[in-house]
Amino acid sequence: MRKFVLPLIFVAVGCCFITYSFLDTFVIPKNTKKVNLDNNIDDFFNQSIPNNPPFSSKPSSNPISSNATSQITSETSTPSTSQPQLESPTYYEDKTPEEIEALFTSEVVFKEYEHYSDPDIYINITTHRDEEDTTTYYVADIRLKSLSYLRAALAHDTFGENVEERTSDICKRKKGILAINGDYYGAQEAGYVLRNGEILRNTISKSESFGNKDHPRKNPEDLAIYRDGTFEIFNEHDCSLEEIAAKGAWQVFSFGPGLIENGQIAVAENEEVETALSGGRNQRTAIGIIAPLHYVFVVNNGRLTDEKGFSLYKLATIMSDLHCYNAYNFDGGGSSTMYLDDGTGNANKLGHLVNKPTQNVYGSTGEIKQREVSDIVYIGKK
Repeated sequence: MRKFVLPLIFVAVGCCFITYSFLDTFVIPKNTKKVNLDNNIDDFFNQSIPNNPPFSSKPSSNPISSNATSQITSETSTPSTSQPQLESPTYYEDKTPEEIEALFTSEVVFKEYEHYSDPDIYINITTHRDEEDTTTYYVADIRLKSLSYLRAALAHDTFGENVEERTSDICKRKKGILAINGDYYGAQEAGYVLRNGEILRNTISKSESFGNKDHPRKNPEDLAIYRDGTFEIFNEHDCSLEEIAAKGAWQVFSFGPGLIENGQIAVAENEEVETALSGGRNQRTAIGIIAPLHYVFVVNNGRLTDEKGFSLYKLATIMSDLHCYNAYNFDGGGSSTMYLDDGTGNANKLGHLVNKPTQNVYGSTGEIKQREVSDIVYIGKK
């Protein structure tokens, strides 16, 4: 019997070590602190306005209207005359200013799963099926009177690793209107995190390269949303988060990759995120800018018998078809969630999941269930 004692001890110690490592990596909250991002909103937009971020002069491949862009509110910045002027992008717009204004309503108009409008916010969600009839996806067309309504929120109002909450629950708590999952920053020890104008983490991501041999790409590729409503996709190795913040960053997300950059599809046909499952077809979440204060959220189903999911390239083509000038990939898989409410937090009566967040791989037994995440992007006013 004694000859088995030592091996059993080694096995027990090994199991304990593996269990602790798993819990430490994925479960135990670390480096946490309470953060009230709501307090920073008014202060951020009352600050002096920095110069516009630089634009690439690369022309857009999308068909565009040459005579219209979305109206921008007073927080839009004016480029400094002392700085060299770069060519600004020409954004797509198919409506006149009068038609845009008519989208907003004097009172709240809410339709479950599909629509919300008030004097400052317009959201319309449409449901689509891809051309191959394999996957359902949802497009939220969003127009805002102020960028301050495009916000981020943290699980349990706490910054840190492994702090998680469902997208719908965060949105309800914040009395948000429309929410999607964010970049799941809490699953990583590093990577830029700036939310509602506040720097929360400024260490460069440790992620490895991704892409493929024909289209190499280096992580980390981040998205900055600036106070003038524009988007910029940048690499963390090229600039510090402080530099991005100084240019007026309202949000910075670190997941990626960029799907559309300056009007061009930016991913190759067989490119994929390192951690993607399901053979490159997956549930996805993306955000795109059509014009300043005119955005889209896109989420698709997947991991079900009749919902196969999208590749990154397929998602990019959809964002291109929507006339996005820049578009960015958020965390996907079981995290992919779109949620619509009326802004009161009264979710038991009105709030609904728009898509089908699914936790299992392909098969009829896939469970429709939200994965808890570390952060969301949402539209809200409260």
